[in-house]
Amino acid sequence: MNEQRNEKQMDELISHTINTKKPQFDAEKWKQKYPDEYQALLSRAAKGDLSRQSTILKVIMENPLIKIAAAAVIILGVSIFINQKNPGEQKQSNIVKATKSPAEMMTAMSLTNAYRKGGMEAVEEQYNEAYKQLGPRPKSLSVDQILSEFNGT
Repeated sequence: MNEQRNEKQMDELISHTINTKKPQFDAEKWKQKYPDEYQALLSRAAKGDLSRQSTILKVIMENPLIKIAAAAVIILGVSIFINQKNPGEQKQSNIVKATKSPAEMMTAMSLTNAYRKGGMEAVEEQYNEAYKQLGPRPKSLSVDQILSEFNGT
């Protein structure tokens, strides 16, 4: 206990002897007292923004790996932007013309591709094109008509 009391007394004696309050900085007084130094600080602050930007550009331009990475990012961004087309922007007429016969138009793969490219409108357009090529069929066929279709005569 005696040591702690001695330390407190020592702290009090030191604080009374030395002014331990935090000094207060008055910027206005400093500016009036040192105008040349104030102007030097202002000029450095104005140059600091430009020099920082130029150092970043300097680092980018001097390092070949950073150049390659920047070019890759730019190319990737442009390619993503170009490939972001809505189905409404794509030409639907190419969907039907890409296939040849009505049988090929009505395969599951062909219909799936049409749906992916243009939705139900493209599937309906493909169906209508196949129907135009085949034409309407009679409700009943005779044996001669069936054989003539198979033989091609």
